[in-house]
Amino acid sequence: MKDGAGFIVYTLDFCPRCEILKEYLASRNIEFSIADMSSATSLTELRVNGVFVQEAPVLQKDKTFLTTRELFGGSDKVNESVIAALQ
Repeated sequence: MKDGAGFIVYTLDFCPRCEILKEYLASRNIEFSIADMSSATSLTELRVNGVFVQEAPVLQKDKTFLTTRELFGGSDKVNESVIAALQ
């Protein structure tokens, strides 16, 4: 697998785009961990880093956070260029 250490997908239950993002990353052999966006720990991590969204998913790589808007741009297709820029 490609070096995906540091990728974290913040998710919520019943989140279709979360599943799309996880499938996208897995299909490209990008390793990632999952964090429950509704947990106090995850919310604190997001807030401390200036991420104030209520919509999942959020993708983190090191100190970079991409929100649903950046990841999907209003569609249900992953914006491949923003993820490629993180690798």
